Amino acid sequence: MQDLLLEVLQKEGKTAMLITHSVEEAIYLSSRVVVVTARPSRVRCVVEVPFPYPRTQELHEKAEFIELRSRMRDLVMREYAAQEKQARDAAPY
Repeated sequence: MQDLLLEVLQKEGKTAMLITHSVEEAIYLSSRVVVVTARPSRVRCVVEVPFPYPRTQELHEKAEFIELRSRMRDLVMREYAAQEKQARDAAPY
């Protein structure tokens, strides 16, 4: 499905915005990824994805992809931890 989306966007010359919880999907489909903070949602950072189009499934196996996925997962996990802390701090005793 991801490859079909990339194909349609290329053929039509269109741009799309995709919201996903999958770091791997975000990197594979995007030219840039916006990472948001835990509530309230704010832009934490914008990550430029350095891989050229067209993309193929083999990209998932490249060291550069794996490294970027690891860095972005770390960003996301920090936000999950911040959200959990907010929930604990807000809970009545």
